This record gives sequence, structure tokens and C-alpha cells, in this order.
Amino acid sequence: MEQHVTVIPDDNTIMVNGESLTFDFAYPSGLHALQWHNGAGETEWNHAPNQTISDYETEVAPFVLLWEEERARQQAAAQLPPPTLEEARIAARMAVDAATSAAILAGFDAEALPPEGNTPEVLHFSYNSFDQQNFADSAIAMQLGAAAGEDSSIPASTPWNAYRNWTPDSGGELVVLQLNAETFLPIYVAALNHKAARMAEGSTRKTAIEAADSVEAIQAMLAEWGL
Repeated sequence: MEQHVTVIPDDNTIMVNGESLTFDFAYPSGLHALQWHNGAGETEWNHAPNQTISDYETEVAPFVLLWEEERARQQAAAQLPPPTLEEARIAARMAVDAATSAAILAGFDAEALPPEGNTPEVLHFSYNSFDQQNFADSAIAMQLGAAAGEDSSIPASTPWNAYRNWTPDSGGELVVLQLNAETFLPIYVAALNHKAARMAEGSTRKTAIEAADSVEAIQAMLAEWGL
């Protein structure tokens, strides 16, 4: 049977022989669309001329395979019985826990004084498990150093990494701060408040899940939360 294939990455869509499926899939950067009909086709690119497809097996067949795998997955899912209310609650609680953990580990923003200036600015601070331990260790060291006084062998300051213009994709520009007890404390408080806020949000969501009276209500909440 002759394959008729259309791929539209921006819409997450692959169509094979008239049957369209929408799902996430990998594709070459810049690909706008792929068309294959009656044994010939072309690829369309965002910032380059269209190209004639020269080899079905390497340029088209991988998309057909993705479509076939997704079609099989959807068919298998359709045969599963709908979850019970308790099963939906358990799955939703797990999704909330995972989202809460990810939000905590994603880090937080706090105001700090960069080393090259006299004006405080908002910087991004990492808060993965390693950095959480660093915050705890540094807080203890600051307390011990303050209690011991000027003769203490405990360092009075510590370097700390922060990021200017941070985004999840770019990572931002590294800024190395030199923090003492006075300048460390506001950042440490911001870290604690960040974690507490994310935990409170997760608890509020799980309370709502427990109060839901239907699977549909739970699914609607998860969709609203982007989970």
C-alpha cells in the first residue's frame, strides 16, 4: 500500500493515510512540514528552501514508525478500564508530589549585591539537593562563626554562585557572590520561604484531590495545574 504521510511539527501532528495523531515527537530543528504522496515528497524548512525527499527509508519511515507506535499506545490505552476514584486520587497525589519536588529543585530568585556594583539586584539561586545541603551547612557555619567571635577559625565569608538573566534553557550568566553572615541571611530566608511555599502549594492541591467527588473532577484539576 502506498503511504501518504504528512508531518507538521509545530502542531505535534503526524498523518498517515488520512489518519492524524497528535503527540510529542522528535524532529530535525527548523523542520516546518513534511509531505510524502504517491512515492515522492518534500520537506519544508523555516529558514531554508524546500528540499526534495530522496530516501523514504531515512527521511519518511522514521515518522511513520513514530505514528505506528503512538497509534498502538493509544489503542492499548483505550482498552484499559477507566480508573476508580481512589486510583485517580493515588495517581494525582503522585503527580502533585513530583511537580512539587521539581518546583523546589528548580531554584528561586532573591535580591543580592553583585560583586561588581553597589546596587542590589534580583538573581537566581539553584536549590537542587546538593545546594540545599550547602545552604544548611553554611547556615550552621555562620552561626558557629558568630558565636565564636573574631578569633574563630571558621571562615567569616563564603563564595556563592548565583545567575543573572536566568532561564531554564540558557542557565543565565554566572555571578559569584562573596557572602558573610549579614548578606547570607536574606538569601537563606528566601530559600526557606521558597521551599515552604512550594510545599504549601502541594498540600493545598492534595487537599483538593481528597475532596474531589469524581475522576473527572480530579482530571480537571490536574489539567488546570498543568500536570
